[in-house]
Amino acid sequence: MMIFLINRCFSIVTSSVLITQLFVATFLFYWLHSVSWLRSGMFGNVPIPLVASLFTIVIFLLDDFSKYWVHRWMHNWPILWALHKVHHSASVLTPLTVYRTHPLEGIVFTIRGSLTQGTAIAFFIFFFGEGVDLITILGANIFLFIFNSAGSNLRHSHVGISYWRWLEWFLISPAQHQLHHSTAVRHHNKNFGATLAIWDTVFGSIHHSEAIEGLRLGLDSNEDHSDAIVGIYLYPVYEIFKIIRENIRKIVSTLKG
Repeated sequence: MMIFLINRCFSIVTSSVLITQLFVATFLFYWLHSVSWLRSGMFGNVPIPLVASLFTIVIFLLDDFSKYWVHRWMHNWPILWALHKVHHSASVLTPLTVYRTHPLEGIVFTIRGSLTQGTAIAFFIFFFGEGVDLITILGANIFLFIFNSAGSNLRHSHVGISYWRWLEWFLISPAQHQLHHSTAVRHHNKNFGATLAIWDTVFGSIHHSEAIEGLRLGLDSNEDHSDAIVGIYLYPVYEIFKIIRENIRKIVSTLKG
């Protein structure tokens, strides 16, 4: 709970300097006007209810697809892993575990959301014109907020809720996400999906749910981390500094060689 409160305060302080949907949407909207073979409002005759439905579907797919890749990069890029392992240091999953994150990770995902949603807004306003209004955009964002909030709480439950095996090719079950938090080698780099399992299926990171009795969650014993409140926030920054320093040292050594 303390981590959640501190992260909320941090996000309020930093939100004004983050890239916003409006900036991304405006930039892309004017760029689309510069493409000679495209015409603004070329699909302006499409019924508004259909436009609203398409917008909600597209923004949901873009949002989920981008979450998959950013999450995957969080595990495979050392600098991002230094941040993300704060979340994985939890040895017990509860609905509050979703808030156990480093604030810098929150910034990464905020930028991701701004890029994907800003892109969708720009393209839809350009192609559909008046068919896209503020209500359509807010409605889709409210849908994403509710769906992702409910899904995150379900995924971080101590109860192993599985789906039918065929359904787990398409949707990530809470039990699948529990395996994602497992320390077992066979579960490493599996089930990165937020809502859809399609991306894991296509890119080879799918793992179906299994019995969770005796499943050990958290970090491997060789992973350095801190469980103290101050350490949770400062140690990842120190670790990133070490990674950058080591890479600079390697580059300098290569250049000298």
